Amino acid sequence: MLGFGDHISESITHFIGYFSTSIEAMKMRLEYREFKAAPDAPQPHGEILAVETDPQMQLALGGFTPDVNYLPAPWAPLGSAVLPWVNVEPIDVQLHGHNLHHKAAPIHSSGLGNGQSLEQGPFNRPAPPETSMVLQQTSHMQDNDIIVMGDHSAVGLLWGDNSGLAALSVDALLFSDSFSHEVPETGAGMAEFFNQQRASMGSAGDTLTGSPGTTVVTSSLEGTYLNGSKVSAAPLLDDYKPAQLDTTNSPVAATGHQTMVINGSDIVGTVTLEAGSNILVNEVVLNNTGTSGAHFAVAGNYYNINAIIQTNAYSDSDSFSNGFAGQQQLSQPSTNAMNIANFISHTGQVQMPAATGEAPIFPQNWQVTVMNGDLMQMNWISQYNFLSDNDAHVLTSTGSYTTITTGSNGMLNTASFANLCSSYDLVIIGGHLYSGNLIFQTNVLFDNDTLTSGGGAGAYSGKLSTSDNLLWNSASIQSGGVSNWATGLPDHYREAIDGLASGNFRMPDGFHTDLALQGIAGLKLLYISGNVYDLNYISQTNILGDSDYVAQYEDALLAASHDTVWDISTGSNALINIATIADAGHGNGTSYAGGGVYSDSILIQAEIIAKQPGHEAVQVQPLANEVVAFLDDDAVQPQTTDHAPIHLSDTTHSVDVMQTALA
Repeated sequence: MLGFGDHISESITHFIGYFSTSIEAMKMRLEYREFKAAPDAPQPHGEILAVETDPQMQLALGGFTPDVNYLPAPWAPLGSAVLPWVNVEPIDVQLHGHNLHHKAAPIHSSGLGNGQSLEQGPFNRPAPPETSMVLQQTSHMQDNDIIVMGDHSAVGLLWGDNSGLAALSVDALLFSDSFSHEVPETGAGMAEFFNQQRASMGSAGDTLTGSPGTTVVTSSLEGTYLNGSKVSAAPLLDDYKPAQLDTTNSPVAATGHQTMVINGSDIVGTVTLEAGSNILVNEVVLNNTGTSGAHFAVAGNYYNINAIIQTNAYSDSDSFSNGFAGQQQLSQPSTNAMNIANFISHTGQVQMPAATGEAPIFPQNWQVTVMNGDLMQMNWISQYNFLSDNDAHVLTSTGSYTTITTGSNGMLNTASFANLCSSYDLVIIGGHLYSGNLIFQTNVLFDNDTLTSGGGAGAYSGKLSTSDNLLWNSASIQSGGVSNWATGLPDHYREAIDGLASGNFRMPDGFHTDLALQGIAGLKLLYISGNVYDLNYISQTNILGDSDYVAQYEDALLAASHDTVWDISTGSNALINIATIADAGHGNGTSYAGGGVYSDSILIQAEIIAKQPGHEAVQVQPLANEVVAFLDDDAVQPQTTDHAPIHLSDTTHSVDVMQTALA
């Protein structure tokens, strides 16, 4: 029997196979989707880079190098050079009767075996920098206080008259007015400045000699001078300080307490007034070693100037009237004015090495530092203090304990500077050498006090101090003298200057036997092709107006107030200028100038004591209460003629009484 089972089985098998294939394909698609690679994440962006730029950036230019010495490394066609670099240790031999104590320079051999000795060229070390330090310190204060205790009026008050201080200040500043006080900005200006100062020294010596209270010294300036006289030692500042400034209040711990019951008849009370005790200080210490060298050789001239100009001007004429009239003879002016100048010259020669039995050592070669152009070293310091402390007091005793302080101001300007530089054995200058040290010091004090009494006040019997002021100028210049300088250049120095100017850095043979350089085997040389300007300038000024007015009254409200203890001080001011210049830049060895050696020095010490007219013990009538209540300037200011100008403010009194609240 013929059947069709195989055909049906084949169809079923085909269908099942197709189904299985579809299932597998679907599984593959699912697995493919499951393991599909994730896309790359975007890269994170960092912070924006911020670059700060300076559109005004300046680059320092190096010095000009005229030529470059280059020696190629040795080369050989095969392997190393025939003769490598070798160091030769020479045997001690006699050269011109002297032993050679130094190792010879290494012998460099080229690849071809031709040895050659290289002479040492200039030593490229940094040249001394140009230093210009200009410093100005100014302090200006007005402390014009008004104190009125009670309802009394002022007596004979001349408020706001600064004409006396102005005229005295102008007279004091005239002693240094002929000298130049403008800062030179260029080399040409510096040369003109030195020439003008030298001319001013000559004219001041001629015009001021013989003036009252003035001493001028223009020659043999060495040692210490005090108020125009040469002394063996300078006085000490601590010995002349006003007594009021030395008073110190040390707190004392309380050890117990006490209870006291008093009535009105037991009250005595005190009134203590401190209207002076101002201190103004200017202080400078200046050390300069700008072009330090043991020996100098200058193709041109050597100019050296040293000047100290010191002026103390003061007016200390007090007026005592009414109850204070008895103090006229007891309160004589006791102002101390001190001008102290010290000149120290370092003229010692460089010490020669001690004899050891061996042949002396002389320079065999040198190291040259070259600086093209001029070298300017300038230190300029100006200090100025101005204080107006004209106080007015109308005081009444009421049996209480009262302390009033309207003075005790302090002003301080201080500066310290050291200009240091590498030292050299020899400094050669192709132009001129200018060296100057100048100190100007001025103190002006106007301390004309007015003391009067009224009302029920009797004769003043308390403590009173209206003077005891100090004006102190102290200046010191320490520099190299000119005794070790000689005019005319030795042949080997002139040969060295000519060679260095043309770019030839070989040391002339004359230095091998120069006795001034004995003991120096390797000479360190600084060559400056232009001029050298070395200037140290200090100006110090103190101006103080301390004309105080005191009117004393006693209130009859309490009978015991007539026994009040008074303590009034309107003086004890100190104006101090201290300046020191230590200039050690020009060495102590033998130095030569191809041109001339010019040295100018001057010392001016002046004292001006002003006597103001009209300061006698007189009886004057008090002003109207309503006039003094407001202290109107137009009503009480005197009519004066034109006066010399001075740096004063238009406002002559302050509404800020003692800068505190008076209890």
